[in-house]
Amino acid sequence: MGRAVLQACLPWLALLLASFAVGYLLVRLNRSPIRLGRIRELHRDQGGSVQSLSFVLTLPIFVMVMLFIVQVSQLMIATIVVHYSAFATARSAAVWIPANVDSQELENCISWYYADPDAPDQVAPVFNPEDPNYGPAEGGMTFVVEPGSPKYDKIASAAVMACTPISPSRDLGLDLPGEGSAAAAILKSVYLAMVPGAERNARIPARLENKLAYAMQNTDVQIRFYHKNSEPPLVTYFRYRDIGEFYFNEMGWQDQITVTVKHRLALLPGPGRFLASRIAGRPDEVSEQIERDEGVYKIELEASATIGNEGQKSVIPYVYSAY
Repeated sequence: MGRAVLQACLPWLALLLASFAVGYLLVRLNRSPIRLGRIRELHRDQGGSVQSLSFVLTLPIFVMVMLFIVQVSQLMIATIVVHYSAFATARSAAVWIPANVDSQELENCISWYYADPDAPDQVAPVFNPEDPNYGPAEGGMTFVVEPGSPKYDKIASAAVMACTPISPSRDLGLDLPGEGSAAAAILKSVYLAMVPGAERNARIPARLENKLAYAMQNTDVQIRFYHKNSEPPLVTYFRYRDIGEFYFNEMGWQDQITVTVKHRLALLPGPGRFLASRIAGRPDEVSEQIERDEGVYKIELEASATIGNEGQKSVIPYVYSAY
């Protein structure tokens, strides 16, 4: 531990010696005599030195403490925002999943889903009518919704918009993916409508775009739902069209929907670098949670929310049938 501290102080010691060397060279170049007695007189002179010396010694510590206070405040605010984001995303899922978006996602149908391999106490339903356990039973299955569908994108946009306020506004060189340009235009128009005086500041539109770009690239959404075996099991339906088969993956109209939002919060440069550092080269609990991505120190915040899918009852009736 002591050796690691000394090794960490070596660069600062070298900088101090280099400063003395540069000062000595400046004195020699100016042909000024070096009088050690004047230096001793300056050291003995206490007029106005106590306050300045204490200020110089405590200023770095004071600034670091203030930065940590600001950082802790941002973390507390960001935690609340991410939890609100999970609630807003779950509410968006309960609204969009029962809706009829297009021919591929009808009422209570969303993209593709698969059984969650990490979910505990999974009880698969019985599909064989000749099995004595066929019919309503205890337990159920948890499914994970695949991303990429229109409904999923609309649901995920609620998490992105909720996490935009806690995203950095400085330019990190991030581009708006997908339909980000259209979302940025709407965000700018809404902001300028609410704050008309912001039109005089030409940097605000760019800052809003930077915040949205960071939120879109650093916010992940996972959608799960739980289907009870007391209800008819989920069956993959299909319809034939001119261009091929369309599969409609249907959910239960009263299934529980759980949304998990993960946001990688950007830390302040000073506290972020300090918290990400490892003492004596050994990882600790805090540094392991912080990652550095293109000069930005990030920590992942996670929140989940569960809400019931109380939409319209499915237009395709549930039936017990074998594959």
